[in-house]
Amino acid sequence: MEMNKEFEIWVLRRYGNRYDLTRDKYGFYCREIVKRMFETWRYCRGLSVV
Repeated sequence: MEMNKEFEIWVLRRYGNRYDLTRDKYGFYCREIVKRMFETWRYCRGLSVV
């Protein structure tokens, strides 16, 4: 979950509290827009999107 923390810090710095970063019981983000942002962020950082 280290990667999630980096993403959350980036979102908070860039957008403030505009987006809800709540996760479900499986560790996935609840909001669809945040899921898509996370996938794009991982891809742009050169990490695999699985």
